[in-house]
Amino acid sequence: MVHPRKNAVQFNEFLRQLLEAKRDRLVVLVLDNASYHVTKATLDILTAHEDHIIVLWLPKYSPELNAIEGLWGYLKKSALNNYFFGDLESLETAVIEMFDALNQTPETTLSLAYKVSQNLCRTA
Repeated sequence: MVHPRKNAVQFNEFLRQLLEAKRDRLVVLVLDNASYHVTKATLDILTAHEDHIIVLWLPKYSPELNAIEGLWGYLKKSALNNYFFGDLESLETAVIEMFDALNQTPETTLSLAYKVSQNLCRTA
């Protein structure tokens, strides 16, 4: 889902769509403690679906354990660095193109995941 900002309403809509799409599968979410992940409404959704959703909460203030941080760093360096997009649509297109390229080069995605696993091992 693409949204111009992140908030609980949008995250909860994402959760509803995810749960609907994966209603017959076990869903594992790795969440940090962003404010929109821990609202009462969000926690109510997670509790209501605890029969087929497992939440792994990352410790607070641990970006080195959050795989998305490595992905965002890669995104910034490879697709967004030193460029003014002018509008949200152009920025969204650049992000989608980068994800499409990552899907064509799984070794890059694996190397990003490997960096996170190294950080996890160092922290543990």
